[in-house]
Amino acid sequence: MPLSYPRIVHCGLVLLAVALAATLKPEVAVGAPGGAAALQQAGEDIRDRIQESQERLDEIRDEQARLQRERRDLASQVHTVTAEITNLEGQIGSSAAALAELDTQLLDYGFQVDETTREMLTTRDELALRRVELRQRLREIYKRGPLQTFKVLLQARSFGDLISRYKYLHLIAVYDRTLVDQVRQLEALLAEKRHQLATERTRMGGLRSEKAGEMDDLGRLERQRQQRLTRVQARESSSQQRISELQREESRLSGLIVDLERASREAERLAGIEPAAPELTTADLGRLDWPVEGRIAYRFQQTSPDLAVPRAGIGILAPRGTPVTAVKDGEVKFTGRRGSYGLAVLVNHGPGYWSVYLYLDELRVEIGNRVVAGQVLGTVGGDGEREQMEFQIYEPDSNGQPRQVDPERWLREQA
Repeated sequence: MPLSYPRIVHCGLVLLAVALAATLKPEVAVGAPGGAAALQQAGEDIRDRIQESQERLDEIRDEQARLQRERRDLASQVHTVTAEITNLEGQIGSSAAALAELDTQLLDYGFQVDETTREMLTTRDELALRRVELRQRLREIYKRGPLQTFKVLLQARSFGDLISRYKYLHLIAVYDRTLVDQVRQLEALLAEKRHQLATERTRMGGLRSEKAGEMDDLGRLERQRQQRLTRVQARESSSQQRISELQREESRLSGLIVDLERASREAERLAGIEPAAPELTTADLGRLDWPVEGRIAYRFQQTSPDLAVPRAGIGILAPRGTPVTAVKDGEVKFTGRRGSYGLAVLVNHGPGYWSVYLYLDELRVEIGNRVVAGQVLGTVGGDGEREQMEFQIYEPDSNGQPRQVDPERWLREQA
């Protein structure tokens, strides 16, 4: 049986309403549901990695600050170059770790920028489509005029047809409102993505600047470490050379005193003179005045801070030019330069007893002069590292030969 005209219109309107209802979306969705969920999860993973990397970077920054404070503390006190090099190596390690974290963040931010760019382009395309649809609907509404709704309703041929037309018009109105809302949502989403992209690009620019600064710091620390290592190597070479010189000079000085002692006794024997009683005796132990007042730089048989060789005397720190005096009466047997010891004065205090004054700046006595305790022999000079003089004492061994002893056992206690 053929369908009547109202029946045909009713069926057409129902089918059209179903089709329109199927096109309505409660909210804006970009891409397929499964793809959107995967993209969202990937974005969250990237943000988590960036957060973890930033936390590690903050810990590295704290370690760098601690090492810098430690280095400032080292600079304000006496320390070895080894400690400074160790500190520099720690800073280099921290700086390299910071660079690694910055690279990680730059890579993840790059992924995030790419993802945000894709989302923004997809949103922009979706917005363009919705705007086209909205313009078409506005054009149709404009062409049909403001009374189109009443015309559609008034053309109904039955009550059922009227109800169908009303539902049709209601769905059209809902669709138009939804389309407008979708355009607004897409515009807001597009603005949000643009802002997010600008923020991410700004952060990447900051990270690149931070990385450039970190690379400059790393290069500076590497240069400083190389300079310190070069200095240490040069110092080790110089110290080794100085040790060898001091050992040779010490041997020569001991040999000179033995030779002078032998020559003095031979001269007395040839002249038929009985050896004079020593002017320095055990009664003077712990009672002699110091040749110069000052702080001790190193002690007998002790290695000095900058030279790993046992010393034959004591180093006494004093300003250059300070007078150096004889500790006891005696006769000057030698004045002059003694290699790395600089200017020196050797005073004989009787058979086997000698006092030695090294690293002098100038001499005030000559060979053969008789001196008394407290008489100025010369002035303080230095050993190239600091202003000081070295004082030694020899006393006879069981065979009457001069031997080095600790000078402090002969000197009075300092106040």
